[in-house]
Amino acid sequence: MVPPGRWPVVVARALAALSWTTAMATILLVAFLPTIFSSRSAVLRATARRRLKSVWARGLMRILGVRISTAGRPPPAGALVVSNHLSYLDIPVLDSVVPMVFVARADLRRWPFWGPLATLGGTIYVDRATRRDVLRVRREMGEAMSRGDSVIVFPESTTSGGDTMLPFKPALLADAAEANTPVYWLTLSYRTPPDGPAARDQVCWWGDTGFLPHLLGLFALRRVECRMRFGDSPLRGADRKVLAADLRRAMLGDFEPVAGPDAPSDSGE
Repeated sequence: MVPPGRWPVVVARALAALSWTTAMATILLVAFLPTIFSSRSAVLRATARRRLKSVWARGLMRILGVRISTAGRPPPAGALVVSNHLSYLDIPVLDSVVPMVFVARADLRRWPFWGPLATLGGTIYVDRATRRDVLRVRREMGEAMSRGDSVIVFPESTTSGGDTMLPFKPALLADAAEANTPVYWLTLSYRTPPDGPAARDQVCWWGDTGFLPHLLGLFALRRVECRMRFGDSPLRGADRKVLAADLRRAMLGDFEPVAGPDAPSDSGE
C-alpha cells in the first residue's frame, strides 16, 4: 500500500524507470544493427547486451534508491551460477553487478512490455509443465556460456519470503553434473530503513500479492538495501540431485534471512 504522501515519488520513479528502460532498449536495438552481417553476430550481440544491461541496471538502481553491498568474488565469464530468488528486483540487482543471462519461466515472455524486454536481454525461457523442454533449455544455456555469458538459474523455481530457501529443483544442473563442471553460487538478501515497512513484504514478491500493487509499494520505499554474497568456491558433483542439495546447504550457511515485520535494521537514513 502506498502512503498518500509518497505518491509523487512513486509517479516520478515510475516515469523515470520507464523512460530509462525504453532508452536503453532502443540503444541496444541500434547496437545490434551492425552485427546483422557479421559471422560473429551472436558473440557481438552478447557483448553489446552485457554492456548495456549493466548500464541500464545501475541507472535503475539509482532511480529506485537501491544500494547494493557485495562480499566475495564474482564468478568468471561463461559460468553457471545459482542464486536464491526473492523478487523481480533480483534481475536488475544482479545485472548491475554481474550482467548475466537469466533462465525464467515461460509465461514471462507474454507479459506486456517486460516480456519483450526480457527477450531482448537474452532471457532463456523454460516451460516447466513440459518435461522435454528442459533439454532445449539446457542446450541454450550451453550456447550462451560458450559466447561468454554467465547463466544464472534460480533452482527454487519461484520466489520466497526470504526466511529460508525452498528445496532446489535439480533439472537444470544435469549438464554440469554430467561434465563435472563447477557451479558458482551467490545469495541475496534485502533490508529497508528502520522506519519503513518490512522488506519481506515490500521487496520480496511472494504469496498472493499482485504484481502492480507490489511494484507501486516498492517504488514508494525510501531506500532498499541489498546484500549480495558470492560463494567462496564453486561446487561440483556427478549427481544432479546431490549437487542441488550440496548447493542449497552451502548457500544456507551463507544466507542472511530477510527481515520480518519485527526485525530491526542495522542501517540508518
